[in-house]
Amino acid sequence: MNEKFSTRGEQPNVPKNSVSSKDELDLMDIFFQLWQGKKFIILGMVIALIIAAIYVSVVKEKWTSQATVTLPAAGQVANYNAALAIVYADTPQDKPSLSGLQNQLFGRFSASLSALSGALANLEEPLTLRIDSIKGRDDALNVSFVGHTAKEAQSQLSKYIDKINADVVKDYGDDIKRNLSVKTRELTNTLDTYTQVAINQKEHRLDVIKQALKVAQASNVDKLQVKQADFLSDDTLYLLGTDALNAMVANENSKPLDYGKEYYEAQRALLAVTHLKIEVENLQSYRYISEADLPFRRDSPKKALILFLSLIGGAILGGLFVLTRNALISYKNN
Repeated sequence: MNEKFSTRGEQPNVPKNSVSSKDELDLMDIFFQLWQGKKFIILGMVIALIIAAIYVSVVKEKWTSQATVTLPAAGQVANYNAALAIVYADTPQDKPSLSGLQNQLFGRFSASLSALSGALANLEEPLTLRIDSIKGRDDALNVSFVGHTAKEAQSQLSKYIDKINADVVKDYGDDIKRNLSVKTRELTNTLDTYTQVAINQKEHRLDVIKQALKVAQASNVDKLQVKQADFLSDDTLYLLGTDALNAMVANENSKPLDYGKEYYEAQRALLAVTHLKIEVENLQSYRYISEADLPFRRDSPKKALILFLSLIGGAILGGLFVLTRNALISYKNN
């Protein structure tokens, strides 16, 4: 009885390392399964490597060229600024300052670049032209373009920058030519007005002299009746006498027109406008801080990384195939 009770009270002894030993055996079993099926794992790695190699050889490469631009230099807008000084000679307060002109041109350049960037992005095969402001600076931009080769990215970026600059310069050149044309027409009309006024004054003077001659003849005034004739008015001009008045009538037609100071000022302004040479070839809407560079590292594809990941992926897929196949075989056998 005592033996029976003592036997019932004892608990079975379970080894402490039985669970960990089982896990180790499972891991070893998986390892041996993978080792035995290594040819499938190697085959998976080879197939994945071939697919990756085909992909990196077919996919289009991407290279990014970058340039940094800023406001045009004072010398690049000097001729245009001088032309504006002539256009706004009568209203100098309306003429933009040199720094204002530089900012105006660069602002137009920046806006045109942004418009071109949007147009390229909306193509059937979109192209990437990026315009980024430089932190801490309002007068400079980073411009970049993504091409399929390093040389293409560099040349296309330079071409786009040059094209936008040419368009901006042409617009400003056409604008000042229109302004000069308007200014020339205005000054020509002003000179014509002054000339007509001078002609009218000459005709009026001749009529006054003829009237004074009639009065002198009616009054029988043949000779000069005063010692100083400078202060004679139109009504007393007959006191010069018929001899002097006849001489004045005979010579008045050949007398040159009497132009005022305003006429010669307008004539000077017209000469300045008509002799002005607009050289827009020297005008620039930007200045390079750094020109479009030739990239030495492509953005994509990362060939080494893709091939490395394909090997890992192929190995994983091969291992899964081996373990799955062995599990199915074991299940059928059982």
